Amino acid sequence: MAIPSEDQRSDKKCLCPKMMGVYIDNCIRISVVVFFADCMQRLFYVSTEYLINGQYYLLEDRAITIAKRVFSYHRMAVYLILGLVFTGLARFGSTGNLTPLLPNSAHLIYIPLYWIYSYAQLSHSSLSYAHWIRESHGLDYAAGMASNYFHGYLKLSLPERGHDGLQKRMQVYEDTHNVRFGLNRLIILIPDEMFVKGVIESSLLEKANPLETQFINRAGVNRPFKHAVYRLTKQINGTTYYFAMEGATPMLSFFESMNFQLSATWQMQEMKREIWLKFYKHLKELLNTWPETRREVELIIYNSHKTNGEPVDVGEILYTHVLTHLNNKKVLN
Repeated sequence: MAIPSEDQRSDKKCLCPKMMGVYIDNCIRISVVVFFADCMQRLFYVSTEYLINGQYYLLEDRAITIAKRVFSYHRMAVYLILGLVFTGLARFGSTGNLTPLLPNSAHLIYIPLYWIYSYAQLSHSSLSYAHWIRESHGLDYAAGMASNYFHGYLKLSLPERGHDGLQKRMQVYEDTHNVRFGLNRLIILIPDEMFVKGVIESSLLEKANPLETQFINRAGVNRPFKHAVYRLTKQINGTTYYFAMEGATPMLSFFESMNFQLSATWQMQEMKREIWLKFYKHLKELLNTWPETRREVELIIYNSHKTNGEPVDVGEILYTHVLTHLNNKKVLN
């Protein structure tokens, strides 16, 4: 086997940096072509949006609003563009020649490929829906349900306004019926099945009289706000505890939407767990962020069925949850 000479080994060492430089130059050229194709596509979107979907915008600022929306970039795209600019400047500084970095006609003729791939949504999959739901933009189904539930119900009925807040009504209930609540909060059940019956059924729970009805004027209507109360039949440390408890009604509405022919879509079925988790996380964030609701609600999220397929007993979940809460409280004291 022939042994490479010193000159051949030296040529190989010199070749590597040159190949890397050529590779970087080609990457820059391709990126410029992609960016140019994207700009042309966005200009096309501006014209079609203005001519076809103009009714979605106010007449006085239609053009500027469309332009802002079309030419808005994700922060990662901005980072990419800045990175390419700095890389190009670095290459220009080392070579002193800008021409090798610019695409020529042999590169530009491939621009239609970008448009074809974009139109075909080549990178799109069902995972794209999941990623979109998980983002913090507030536009998805789950965040919308959580926000409506919070602003239209919980933020109104729970805080103390004079003598009708949740804590006051629970205190009055305890004094009137000579009972004790296991948690001084409203318990909201969020099962993954999303279905909760009108009366929560369990061998460990009995329905009791509800809390005093609260009337609040909302959009010109004096609406009643009610909270159900349940009694735990299994005593804890010799005490029978009561609970203000209900299911998350938006989740029930979503369950019904998924199982109703006129409103159901395959995307809802496919993403139902994503929506369930996002609803819980967003609602929890809203409750913990707003000072008036920070310690007013206990969200209990759970799987509706055991691993063997049997339904989970809500009473058992509640019993374990309260027992843990009382033990933690005893440790802190």
